[in-house]
Amino acid sequence: MWNLANTGINSWANSNKKFANSKKPGYNLNTMDLRFIYIIAVLLSLLELVIFYETTGRRTNKNFITLFVSTLTSNFGYAFSVHAPNLESAMCGTMISYIGSIFTITFMLIVVVDLCERRFHPVLRYLLILTALFFIVIICSSQTTGLFFKELNIRKYLGLTLIDFTAGPFVLWYVVFLASVNVGAVAIVIDTLRSQKKISHKTLYALLGMIVFGTLAYVIPLALDIRLNLMVFTYIIMEIGFIVLSVHANMYDLSSNLMEVYKTRGGYGYIAFDGKKRFLGCDELAVQLLPCLAEVPIDSRFHDKQAEAIEKLNYNEENWKWVENLEYDFDIEANQISAICTIHPLKSRNKIIGYLFELRDNTQQQNYINGINLYNQALANAVEEKTEKITAMQDSIIKGMAMMVESRDNSTGGHILRTSDCVRIIVNKLKSYPQFADWCNQEFCERMIKAAPMHDLGKIAVDDSILRKPGKFEPEEYEQMKKHPTKGSIIVQEVLKETTDLEFKAIAANVAHYHHEKWDGSGYPTRKKGKEIPVEARIMALADVFDALVSKRCYKEAKSFDEAFNIIQNDLGKHFDPVLGSIFLECRDKLEDYYNNALKTDTIFEKMDI
Repeated sequence: MWNLANTGINSWANSNKKFANSKKPGYNLNTMDLRFIYIIAVLLSLLELVIFYETTGRRTNKNFITLFVSTLTSNFGYAFSVHAPNLESAMCGTMISYIGSIFTITFMLIVVVDLCERRFHPVLRYLLILTALFFIVIICSSQTTGLFFKELNIRKYLGLTLIDFTAGPFVLWYVVFLASVNVGAVAIVIDTLRSQKKISHKTLYALLGMIVFGTLAYVIPLALDIRLNLMVFTYIIMEIGFIVLSVHANMYDLSSNLMEVYKTRGGYGYIAFDGKKRFLGCDELAVQLLPCLAEVPIDSRFHDKQAEAIEKLNYNEENWKWVENLEYDFDIEANQISAICTIHPLKSRNKIIGYLFELRDNTQQQNYINGINLYNQALANAVEEKTEKITAMQDSIIKGMAMMVESRDNSTGGHILRTSDCVRIIVNKLKSYPQFADWCNQEFCERMIKAAPMHDLGKIAVDDSILRKPGKFEPEEYEQMKKHPTKGSIIVQEVLKETTDLEFKAIAANVAHYHHEKWDGSGYPTRKKGKEIPVEARIMALADVFDALVSKRCYKEAKSFDEAFNIIQNDLGKHFDPVLGSIFLECRDKLEDYYNNALKTDTIFEKMDI
């Protein structure tokens, strides 16, 4: 792939020795000293390592770093070797050079896999590294075993100290190792080019060109029997290519680039823990939110001194485990800072090794929301106050209209007030029955009590000669009187046409329209029967009839409670809803107490001296 051992040139030591000792007229090659160029190569390798580290910053890839360090080691070893005064020193440099060179070969393949965005299977990776270590052991022990070097001696060439040797049995296997790595790298790049992976083809073609260049830089000098080790400089040129490719690849590394932007954004903070909830560190926003974090030693768990952090981060909450709430947003408020916190897992090989608490400063937005909430609450209170005033005014008008109607009907003094209180007693009793819970709730009861005074508003349209008649109606007069429920419904809907409480409007209209209907269908004005009659009208009918029975009218005396309740009971299933009527009978004690007190007093009009 790449000459893969930059001291490989020494394996030619026993061939064409005449070239080394030849002289041309007027010029002697052995008078030249080229050792300085290998010192320059070492300095260039070091410079490339620094440049690579500085250009990649925090995203430095460990495989790239290992590649650059191993190349620097290889070039340093060879520079040391060519400057050696004796065989022992030269072999020491050669060993260092081989160690660096073999790791350069190994990690060049790993870097190729990285650039192709392929996954190097751990078994193959370890096998590759173990093979490299095996050859290092073989080479370093050759002085005693002869497995790689045999018949060692040194000589000078162009000022360089070179080692002549005879190849041992493992040289062939070493070449096979180099060829295998080289072929593997080419195959990976070509396969990536043919795949559908979203990788820059410019990067892949450049990488393939570097591999070919490295291979030719090894093969051509070997074929031409050039004694200078050019692979030292080939590595330097290839490392320039790797720096360019690394920078270029980082431009396409969307996740890393986004993370860099993400970390530099204002209003974001971090708190990190390992898998055992030991504190690993945090940033400034986290300390502003939870100042106790500044006193927590790295690699330690929270204690009582960090009580606020324990509470806010659910550190010791048994029912709120971090691993069960990954990617779940929750709010933290402390020190006048509001933050949204999300727990992200830190993973290695699909195993959670830690937790990262991401903090997003939400203070400004929360203050804005709180301001809106306060404004909305103030507005709601103002609206509620206005609504209450409007409702009170509306109720007052409705009651005033009802009293005006009652004042025209000299036979029903106090009827409106008593029927309203009677309805209150009935609906409060109904609320205690679970079977009515779906409709007889607090809102229905309040609307029903409020609508009760409106049940006879239609009488305002009845002629005074009929309405104020002291005795019983004639049939024609009764027919005119029977029209008041329909007229009452129309009046109620007109009076309440601007109300926003549509349910109250419907209940009030139904009470006025249908409270004279009967369960058996013999009532008026529409002759509805059974459950066709709205439930609010069935309730009103009970209160209306009962009050008429126990109250004194100009055309009759008041009946006793026994008589009134017997009449109600006998008319269950005829005039009245049998179920609601039975419940009405259960209210007898409260109704008697109420009427005993109410009937002892004068009517409301007499109290007002009307």
